Amino acid sequence: MSTTSLSQSPSEVFMVRPGNFMFNTETAVTNHYQDMARSNMEWQEVARQEFDRAVDTLRENKVKVTVFQDTEDPVKPDAIFPNNWISCHQTGEVVLYPMATPNRRLERRMDVVQWLKDNFSVTRVVDLSPYEDKGSYLEGTGSIVFDHTARVAYACSSVRTDVKVLDRLCAEIGYTRLVVEAADSQGRPIYHTNVFMSIATDFVVICMDAVQKEEDKKRMEDSFKQSGKSVITVTQQQVDSLAANCFEVVGQDGRRKLIISTRGWGSLTEGQREALTARVDIVQCKVDTIEVVGGGGIRCMLAPVFSIRN
Repeated sequence: MSTTSLSQSPSEVFMVRPGNFMFNTETAVTNHYQDMARSNMEWQEVARQEFDRAVDTLRENKVKVTVFQDTEDPVKPDAIFPNNWISCHQTGEVVLYPMATPNRRLERRMDVVQWLKDNFSVTRVVDLSPYEDKGSYLEGTGSIVFDHTARVAYACSSVRTDVKVLDRLCAEIGYTRLVVEAADSQGRPIYHTNVFMSIATDFVVICMDAVQKEEDKKRMEDSFKQSGKSVITVTQQQVDSLAANCFEVVGQDGRRKLIISTRGWGSLTEGQREALTARVDIVQCKVDTIEVVGGGGIRCMLAPVFSIRN
């Protein structure tokens, strides 16, 4: 495994424009951030408008974005969240992940994998999807928040994040894992790690109140300190607004940018905002409907591409 230093944040992303965005009853069993009361066919067009505006906002802020259109058939309610089924790595791997719900497995697209092979330095595809047959799941960079500079994979255990699969991934890409138990404001297990934490080049946004065990908090704090990351804490209420579901990218202007939803940014205090704006440019995307109906935020809509272009 390569020991070269890695960048924390990508210089481009790809996104999937929704074809049939709607409330996903299969994922709602474990995603308590979805709101059925807001589910309606009219939200499909609203979600597409939010998506298009988000892409425009990113590009206006010098973020390189490639957009793929979701296919109409089969219907895939959550195709707008591609970060769960694929990740691309600086060391050349493209990883395909095992998804917990059957209708999300339909999101895997070999044409996207081929696009990556055709345009980037891809050395191999690590296909973990067969774990679905064993009832074991690991939903990409929803389940995992990577500290690439320290080569640590953070994860909270849940029905969508199986430690055995995580161990296999870490063995494949040369990372170590740090697994914790995390719960939301009502004590329910958090389904995806990227709901309550995000790691940037020199800081972490995290809800430590979500971490259930004191020894887990200590392990995380020690790990952040070892990798030179400052910690910006958010509350459970701010997590409910998906404030921690943010993501750092490097723009085409060479500047670091934190992509966050307007709802997430609006939930932060003046002190938290100052701590962030001192480090990065803030790029706000208004994706209220996508967040409420889909239960995922702007981070989930971004599939980072770390591979080097050919």
